[in-house]
Amino acid sequence: MTGKDGGETMRNASGLPGKGKPVSLALFDFDSTLIPGDSVVAYLRFARKRGAVSAGEMLRASVAAALYGMKRMTDKSSKTAALAFRKRHDAAYLQALDKEFVERVLLPIVYRDAKACMEQHRREGRILALVSASTENYMRFVADALGFDALLCTPIEQDGSIQRNCKGEAKVERVKAWLKEKGLEADFASSYAYGDSRSDLPMLRLVGHPMQVNPKKALRKLAPEMEMLNWQ
Repeated sequence: MTGKDGGETMRNASGLPGKGKPVSLALFDFDSTLIPGDSVVAYLRFARKRGAVSAGEMLRASVAAALYGMKRMTDKSSKTAALAFRKRHDAAYLQALDKEFVERVLLPIVYRDAKACMEQHRREGRILALVSASTENYMRFVADALGFDALLCTPIEQDGSIQRNCKGEAKVERVKAWLKEKGLEADFASSYAYGDSRSDLPMLRLVGHPMQVNPKKALRKLAPEMEMLNWQ
């Protein structure tokens, strides 16, 4: 189910705790946290193999990625350039492409340890939220398959354009906005968050139990005091 802003998914909403009762959360980044590597790169490769992306579109996406790496293009603009191929296809085709990508590529590489961690949090009664900069078009299938209670990710327009990226401080803003919308109060002290990069740091610092998962060097340098997990 897709939320009104295109970037939120809820499952089993009737099972959420009542208003006024503080809830404990488990917040998960996706790319390089629940899976190895970047899902956007994998998505483009998959779409190219399926004939959805032309050689020229793939080249333009590669140039945009390089410019972003050199800090000459914003992450939002780079991602928009990478997903521009979507404007040539109808909604039904794209939905089938996205669903197949998740089933064939992403779900098989979700870390075994991540699945065990999510199940443990469910047993302990926490609300599980997938908080990702990856785009809603395929992340909604991930959230549904893995049983998340909420998906807070990057909304995408029909033409593949990105208006706001769910990254860095935006992740914290999305979490707080979702709680307010649902009339929930968070017990952040008892909550957990999982991430791998410096852009996850605001979300990690939001909770009482921040966990670095297979962290990049920049994150370890900025927050050496945080617990580190090696997920496989």
